[in-house]
Amino acid sequence: MTPRLAIFARAPVLGAVKTRLAAAVGATAALEAHRALLMHTLARLAPGSGGFAPELWLAGPLGEAAAWARCLPIRQQPAGDLGERMAAAFADGVAVLVGSDIPPLGAHHVEAALARLAESEVVLGPTVDGGYCLIALRAPYPLLFADIPWGTDQVLAATKAAAGERKLALLPPLWDVDNAADWRRWHGVAERRSVVQSPKHPEGTA
Repeated sequence: MTPRLAIFARAPVLGAVKTRLAAAVGATAALEAHRALLMHTLARLAPGSGGFAPELWLAGPLGEAAAWARCLPIRQQPAGDLGERMAAAFADGVAVLVGSDIPPLGAHHVEAALARLAESEVVLGPTVDGGYCLIALRAPYPLLFADIPWGTDQVLAATKAAAGERKLALLPPLWDVDNAADWRRWHGVAERRSVVQSPKHPEGTA
């Protein structure tokens, strides 16, 4: 059976997404950033991009996002805190779970996590801010998501501690978009890529 990948995201609702970014750029701009990041993630992890079956798991109303993701199964995240919702996805049979605001995350990261499950029980993809953006489990383990200080720089450390004696593997760390500096970084990367790929600059120079 093809391993299932859950892409966790909040529904694009004004005032309910990217609140730290919104403090700097406003709620409307933060909503547009959230939409852009989610669409970027769905494109990079689309069906056929790797040896996994992607699913979009949304917190909040499906509405608009359902129109973007016609080729993906869409699931409503259950009630509960983030840990409870993540545990429910693994209990449902998901093998890998990722966030939707990590620009460098691609299919090869998911495939690397699946490969590491052959010798590990837990695989984490850390973020540079002390959290993680990817988790893969050989089998459901609800205690891995209990009493974790979500939204802090202690998430990765607390999760590693919760893993206890289970064999754990770490992928190389990636960066996510939480604040205005992160958003500018992604725009800088995207702009450099567009210059390199533009037919006006075949040598990759402006």
